[in-house]
Amino acid sequence: MDYSQSESGVSKRLSWGKVVEKLLHHTDDTKSTGKRDSGCLSTLSMDDDPFEEALCEETVTNMSDLLNESSAELLGSSRLVLPHVLLERIRQELLHLAATEPCGLRGAIVDVCVDNSKTHQSLGQISVDPDIVPTFHLTFLLRLDVGGLWPKFTSRLSNSVKMSTGFTVVKRKLYSSEEVYVEEL
Repeated sequence: MDYSQSESGVSKRLSWGKVVEKLLHHTDDTKSTGKRDSGCLSTLSMDDDPFEEALCEETVTNMSDLLNESSAELLGSSRLVLPHVLLERIRQELLHLAATEPCGLRGAIVDVCVDNSKTHQSLGQISVDPDIVPTFHLTFLLRLDVGGLWPKFTSRLSNSVKMSTGFTVVKRKLYSSEEVYVEEL
């Protein structure tokens, strides 16, 4: 995976080789099943677009890696627990927010932040496709699971922190100064 540094922190590039491999694998599957495809991805909806799906999976993986890499130094824990439900909700939100964009998810810049009830910590930034001029900027504000007695007990016992399944996402369209979209999940 190719990494580059930015002023606001770590910026990751996605592995286009993996995305293209998944796309080619999907094309081979459609040929073997006999389903006809015009070969043009623009004729598919975003939900059926294998390129967009693969790119989304790669973005979620990079977000997960960024969270795990930053957990020790920024969150003060040796182990970070990321619920599968959280990752699935992030994936769905990425696809939903990219659906109306001219370049789809390729035009995204994604900031990953954590609200630890005292401050907001920026963990880094992911440029989905650094070769494309970004068309929108997403900021995911993830929360630690601090409710109740169980998270306090387990964090002290195992030096682990669990992320909540809820988060806030802010979308700013970079080609329109008036468009800001905030969604609380």
